[in-house]
Amino acid sequence: MMAAMVGDDLPIFPERHQILITEPVAHLMDPMVMSFDRHFYVQQTPHGSVIMGIGDPAEPVSLNIRSSWQYLEFNAHLITQTLPVFRELRVVRQWAGLYDMSPDRYPIINQAKKAEGFFTIAGLSGHGFMVAPRLAILLANHLVGQQDNLDINLFSADRYRTGELLLEPLVV
Repeated sequence: MMAAMVGDDLPIFPERHQILITEPVAHLMDPMVMSFDRHFYVQQTPHGSVIMGIGDPAEPVSLNIRSSWQYLEFNAHLITQTLPVFRELRVVRQWAGLYDMSPDRYPIINQAKKAEGFFTIAGLSGHGFMVAPRLAILLANHLVGQQDNLDINLFSADRYRTGELLLEPLVV
């Protein structure tokens, strides 16, 4: 990570997430369905394909971005057990990717201690497209000295040293 190149040791780690998509089918559902207990989400796209993802709390920390047949088998069993209407769907493809995770699943906005003017925004934990624009505005306001209704210090990596974590129990 670039932060390490300037001497910052941030508690960011990769976590593999696997996803699959089915062939398009007739309309089955409107909302995204999530189970925090079973760690999955399912959503039908406007053209009919169904996207499914399952998080594995036991997933080892690694840079592995390969998808596995074990995931496909586990996903098929879990989803069809929970939502039997999906039993006849055919999978078109599956893939895996990495989330950059922080210990409390909240972003880190950190100014390097040894490189003046160097900031890191990381640890978005799968929410990057949703929260990155707001974090960019927050940092821009900070850099030009403008007030913001959100305190940038909440996202400092110092929270791991002080124990003032931002706990989010419902992250997919």
